[in-house]
Amino acid sequence: MKNRKRIVMAALCVSLAAVSPVRHFAHGQSEGSGAPKLSIAPSPAAANGKAAAREAAIASIDTASGQAAVTPRTSNTPEELAALTRMEQVSETDSLALFINRETAAIAVKDKRDGYIWFSNPVDAGSDKLASPLYRSEMSSQLLLNYYNDKGQVYRFNSFDDSVQKKQFAINVKDGAVNVTYQFGKAAGNTDIIPAVIGKQRFEDAILAKLKDDDARKQVTYKYRYNEEKQVYTVRNLQDNVKQELADYLTSAGYTAKDAAKDNKENGGSSEEAAEAEAQFTIPVEYALDGDQFVVTIHGKDVKYNEAFPLASVQVLKHFGAADDKKDGYIFVPDGSGALIRLNNKKLTAEPYRMPVYGEDGTFDVKERVLTSTPVRLPVFGMKQNDHAVLGIIEGGDALASILADISGRHDAYNSVNAEFQFVAQDVYTLTSGTKSSSVPMFQKHPYQGDIKLRYAFLSGDDADYVGMAGAYREYLIAKYDLKKLTSAENAPFILELEGAFKRQKSFLGIPYKTTEPLTTFEDAARIIAMLKERGVDDLALRYVGWFNGGIRHGSPKSIKPESALGGKSGLNKLANYAEENGVRLYPDTAFLEKYKGSQDSADFLDRRNAAIYKYDPVMFVKDSASFSHYVLSANKLPGTVGGFLSDYGKLGIHGLSLRDMGSEVNSDFNPSSPVSRQDALGTIVAEAGKLKQGTESLMVSGGNAYMVPYADIIVGAPTSSNRKNITDEDVMFYQIALHGYVDLAGAPFNREDTTSPRASMLKALETGSNLYYVWYYKDSSAVKDTAYNDLYALHYADWIDEATALYQEMNPVLKQVRNETIVGHRNLADGVVETTFENGLSILINYNTTAVQVNGMSIGAESFRLGGE
Repeated sequence: MKNRKRIVMAALCVSLAAVSPVRHFAHGQSEGSGAPKLSIAPSPAAANGKAAAREAAIASIDTASGQAAVTPRTSNTPEELAALTRMEQVSETDSLALFINRETAAIAVKDKRDGYIWFSNPVDAGSDKLASPLYRSEMSSQLLLNYYNDKGQVYRFNSFDDSVQKKQFAINVKDGAVNVTYQFGKAAGNTDIIPAVIGKQRFEDAILAKLKDDDARKQVTYKYRYNEEKQVYTVRNLQDNVKQELADYLTSAGYTAKDAAKDNKENGGSSEEAAEAEAQFTIPVEYALDGDQFVVTIHGKDVKYNEAFPLASVQVLKHFGAADDKKDGYIFVPDGSGALIRLNNKKLTAEPYRMPVYGEDGTFDVKERVLTSTPVRLPVFGMKQNDHAVLGIIEGGDALASILADISGRHDAYNSVNAEFQFVAQDVYTLTSGTKSSSVPMFQKHPYQGDIKLRYAFLSGDDADYVGMAGAYREYLIAKYDLKKLTSAENAPFILELEGAFKRQKSFLGIPYKTTEPLTTFEDAARIIAMLKERGVDDLALRYVGWFNGGIRHGSPKSIKPESALGGKSGLNKLANYAEENGVRLYPDTAFLEKYKGSQDSADFLDRRNAAIYKYDPVMFVKDSASFSHYVLSANKLPGTVGGFLSDYGKLGIHGLSLRDMGSEVNSDFNPSSPVSRQDALGTIVAEAGKLKQGTESLMVSGGNAYMVPYADIIVGAPTSSNRKNITDEDVMFYQIALHGYVDLAGAPFNREDTTSPRASMLKALETGSNLYYVWYYKDSSAVKDTAYNDLYALHYADWIDEATALYQEMNPVLKQVRNETIVGHRNLADGVVETTFENGLSILINYNTTAVQVNGMSIGAESFRLGGE
């Protein structure tokens, strides 16, 4: 019987993989939950032969006989327990204890609630047979640094080889926190005070004359070579201890690092020997406990380095919580809605995972783009190993961060996930003169000086999975932003986007000109509202795009003029009044960060050009110079733009606003006269979002980056799947689990999903607790034919309204019950069959397959759903 069951289960896996168009996370027996009864009802359309045999095999499945075994709570290895004895406890809370090894600077955190110990570095790194000596050193490091030379080439330091082994670090315990200051580079101490090249007269006057005795003057002179022809002294190639001795003499003479930089600049002090000596970095790291969480901070203002060797990035605690190749579990990455990388999945031909938080910086000039990815919306990552898990939250420097993850077997025997933070941006530009060209590196000036901060939360037992991680992140957001649950309502919202006016190219007597034409006038919008009300839609949130200053690609919102082609200000006022009378929430849409007209107030690329964004050729993957998209607004100009907008918008008496781009992009500005780092730009966006919220009462946000969650009442365009990168194994709905119940969510418009049908979108919405979302316009589809808006061709409202209202009537009875309920469970019952459980006990079982299934005695039709737990 057991063998038969194995065969049948194999048949189930193969057959469901064939019929299911959606990939889901298998969150069931492996997580210690009971296995439901499951059988697949044969499709009436199934033919004989292979299809019939497959369905007959599937139909015979009965998994009701057993419960999933509960895995005993795992503990640390003897080697890890022994490693802890070599550490000193330096801090403690009711939940955690913090330890440090004063010889290696390694950190350990003990969870007192279950006794499990999390280490910053694998305790057996030195004996990893797979790892090369370099990777063994990286496994023993707490920091990994990348830096540039003057040619833009990237070099790498690790804290084990380049600081700890050289005894160039200091540990200070104070007020319950541990500060470890790492010095990187060939020389310890303040050797940046040593001039590589100095003029003869300066050498004698600024140094020798100020030393206290002849012996000191002799010692300093011996350490330099005198070039009589050039009348300069050049420093010799010195050992580290001799460099430190020289630095001490120079300090006693009152000579400073600024003096050294000045003398180097005046005398061309850029030899390879001197330059290598100047590649030095000081990075202090603070470790502390905060209740039941572990916090790691790098204070940006205390990071020191020579400007001749800009600090490119710092990777923090790469191996914290790393799982060896004997552990079971997965890595969680915030890829789109979320994705899992199974530990030891052997996908060594796939690229390691790397994605920037909040997507790409628009002021980096990307010459080619092969793929368009769904951005990382939440600054989090996690690791589950056996029945323990850790969630990392990037609390400071999130806009500068990238999430990195990799599996065992590539460089070492460990699976790891961590964050890397950019300090100085760099790009290479090509200068051409005739037939000659050369590449010149350009570096960011005035990088971010604030804090880099990581917070780790620990979970165990039933909570040690991605659902538990999402719940922990939800609790973090609630505590940080004082989030409030949505109030209960009689209905779930029907979210509708209407396209207003657009610019059309025309000609008169051969002379081209542009005219503004309507797709949905203000009166048309009122008509559509009336039609939806007649069809039983009583809760409508209306996003109105293209309502002012030229339409969809509008002019600067610093001043507002409702589009006359739509009915002007009086028409907008009538629509606003009609919407309010009928209980419709109106959200006129505005782009603040994307400038569609004129380069004034735009940010700069690193090469000082205005940051102009173009679309990419779908065949050649290069920028299409004929397809201009927009300029990037400088963050410095955002406060003035928002202030002007609110001054005019407040006069309209509309209490809602849709933000097209503030929840989906964050951009630097490399203007040399007023540069803005990406992290500082994020701070400006957050500050202005607060003003917009206060000035309008209700915000709809597109994209839904984490920093906008406190201000958003509705998020549209929220990710509902991952990018399905080769290294990942499964999609998860981490985003929705974390936010559902506190903000109304919607994914992509049902009628603009290229890869799925509206019904599949409805099922996904039910699985994720998201709302129905459509985009329409009133005029006939021919209005956009042969224009720059061809992509809107199939959005005429009459083609969709019946289907949309039918889907809404099917969804609403379910969604209205859970609108303000958190998601507490999510699991995959089989390929294409999933279950989502809400806080009030209601569960939704969804069947994405084209055949019916039986689950726990309930029949679920093809591409349908059933409720459980009522």
